Amino acid sequence: MKSPVSYQFGVNNRSFNPFDLNEKNAKRLERLLKMKDAELITMICKHYISNFIPDPVKNENEYWIISCFPSTDHSPVRVSIWFPEVFNITPARSYFGHTDDLQCMVFVHKDYFNAAALHKAERKVKGLHFRPGYRFVTGIDKQLAAFMPLRSYFSFAEKENIFESIRTHNYELTLKGRTPFKKGHNYEFVRYLFR
Repeated sequence: MKSPVSYQFGVNNRSFNPFDLNEKNAKRLERLLKMKDAELITMICKHYISNFIPDPVKNENEYWIISCFPSTDHSPVRVSIWFPEVFNITPARSYFGHTDDLQCMVFVHKDYFNAAALHKAERKVKGLHFRPGYRFVTGIDKQLAAFMPLRSYFSFAEKENIFESIRTHNYELTLKGRTPFKKGHNYEFVRYLFR
């Protein structure tokens, strides 16, 4: 399938800009790295940022943020573009679940699915369920939330239509402009992921 997105995704080869260490962010990263699923969480975050945030290093100061244990909901990880979250890792009980097991929430673009494709994806990816009614008011009408156990993320993201649907959703959000919430960005976490 030809990508409808007109630019290259992925981390470029530029070196990182120097930055001052933020002690609060460093402590949040430290807390994340002490979790039993820390290695899997960092692999997932690196994959998501590399593949689904357009040119993430170049645009790190423009329109996306990643946070560890944000003060608003204490999710281990949350990624936002413009202002709404587009990806998170949080206990299932926080979103439609009943356990403390970690799950991922990822937004996809509905144009890539019909009812049969949604049903097929839910059958093939363990624990996956879509929530059509769950969405932030972003102005993207074709937004669909997908929830899955942490260990199902890679089997979910490897499907071509899902991969492209995440990229397209995120691209549409970037068109809304610069994020007003850069102070929430955990630069320390990004540097850790791409060290």
